[in-house]
Amino acid sequence: MAKVDDKALVSLLHNGFSEGFNSLYWKYHQLIYMNVYKFVKNKEESQDILQDVFATLWESRQIIKQEQSVSGWLFVISFNKSVNHLKRKIRHSAAQEKVLSFYHTYDEERDDSHEEHYRILHTAIRDMSPQKQKVFKLCKLEGKSYEEAAQQLNISRHTVKEYLSLAMVTVKDAFRKNNQQRNLTSTKN
Repeated sequence: MAKVDDKALVSLLHNGFSEGFNSLYWKYHQLIYMNVYKFVKNKEESQDILQDVFATLWESRQIIKQEQSVSGWLFVISFNKSVNHLKRKIRHSAAQEKVLSFYHTYDEERDDSHEEHYRILHTAIRDMSPQKQKVFKLCKLEGKSYEEAAQQLNISRHTVKEYLSLAMVTVKDAFRKNNQQRNLTSTKN
């Protein structure tokens, strides 16, 4: 009986009726939330993913087939979005670690180094072209993949990779110049 109900709801959804969407949401949102929370283990992030899952349901309403298990579809989408979220989180954390490693590489002995490193990084980013700034922020500070950045900026993956490579050279040069300048100052004293 539940499958017949789901088929009727998918039919309503397919035809753009919000009643079908609302009914599917109320029927499955708690189960999908628990499925997401099982992976993400964070309430706010799980709620965001849940909303994204149902936004995807609405956006995909024309391609969902009535004979298809909508509950299975929702669980697959929620699983994929949870995994992608965790990957982004790991990339974001790794990107932050990489940026911090620049700090430690170029200035391990000073207590005020974090403020100085932030200033150097901020200046290096400011000196980049607007497109390189966007790519650097998306990939290195937000942890997005090349594909995600390319989609968001409406450019090719290859272009993202090139911009990011050039941006990283700019950042490394800024830290290297700062380190050389400090070494010159310390040798004069």
